[in-house]
Amino acid sequence: MARKGKRACKGSLRIGLKTVAFLPNFGLGLGFHGGRVWMRLILCLTITVFLTACTPRGVIQFASDLAGIESAVQPVFIATNRVRAEAENRSLFSQEFGEVRHPKLQFARMDVSIPPSHELGEIEWPGQGVVKPSEHFVVKDEVLFSGPSSFLDNLNDSSPSRDVFVFVHGFNVNNAEAVYRLAQIAHDYEARLPVIAFSWPSAGNPRGYVYDRDSVIFSRDGLEKLLSVLIQDNRKVFIVAHSMGSQLVMETLRQMSISGKQKSLNQLAGVALISPDIDEDVFLQQAQRIKPFPQPFTLMVNTRDRALGLSAFLTGKQARLGSISDPARVSENLPVEVIDLSDVEGGDRAGHATAFTAPAAIRLLRRLQ
Repeated sequence: MARKGKRACKGSLRIGLKTVAFLPNFGLGLGFHGGRVWMRLILCLTITVFLTACTPRGVIQFASDLAGIESAVQPVFIATNRVRAEAENRSLFSQEFGEVRHPKLQFARMDVSIPPSHELGEIEWPGQGVVKPSEHFVVKDEVLFSGPSSFLDNLNDSSPSRDVFVFVHGFNVNNAEAVYRLAQIAHDYEARLPVIAFSWPSAGNPRGYVYDRDSVIFSRDGLEKLLSVLIQDNRKVFIVAHSMGSQLVMETLRQMSISGKQKSLNQLAGVALISPDIDEDVFLQQAQRIKPFPQPFTLMVNTRDRALGLSAFLTGKQARLGSISDPARVSENLPVEVIDLSDVEGGDRAGHATAFTAPAAIRLLRRLQ
């Protein structure tokens, strides 16, 4: 069920560099540069432990009786290559689908109730208290589909629109968080078309960065399968990806182009990458192989993105694609539009989800639509 506890701690994290400036060689021949590597690893481990201790996780909370509550119900369709938790093991994942990888796609729909007291950019998690549909996000109903045919039938019944919105979440996101986040985005952006969460098997753990990167590679075929199912149903697909999900989208589109699926790429109505956790050089090389290149294609960047700052720190580079300070390096070489959200106030503390957590950004981008 989707519940989120209160934060376990407050304040900022301070790390003294002097404590790791001089590190033993351990006979590995690391020298000065090796010491810097050890420093980087220790810093990242410390930050990871801090984040793990302070960040509660989301789980799905059902509440079918919404009588007398003027909530908005947002259907969220789900395509996932996560292993479904069996009834006796649901406590392991605290949600319908977990972090274990599955070779085949599974399909579902959750009708998410958004409370009348909802604030722009927020997900009102129940926390540790009593779940109140008048105050919290809850799931009114859940449907599991037997396969792509029943999924498409339900999708067709849900809206006359032939356009669909596919959201690909980022690193450290469990299934509940992916579903609730898409419900919040669709509601706040006043989406008029069906929305689909591609819920790939992130570990849902700050310590699972390498696991998640492997899951991105594992999930390329799954995302391609979803896009193919939608496109074969004569739908235009608009893709929005966040963080590491951007890497998954670029790898999948590159794979489709190389395998000769240009007609499918022509059915894309546009792509937007929000705070993409991709190396700039890698992105440029990926883009060169994607033909036709989807249009419009938008990058949303933030030079104050602390999560991407940590990712860049791990790679030894100054910035990731989503935190570049000179967007012209990308836009001069590719037909992309870069939206810089660095000066937008509000939103998540890390500045990593400004596009859909900062009310000012939501209002701005909603007008640009």
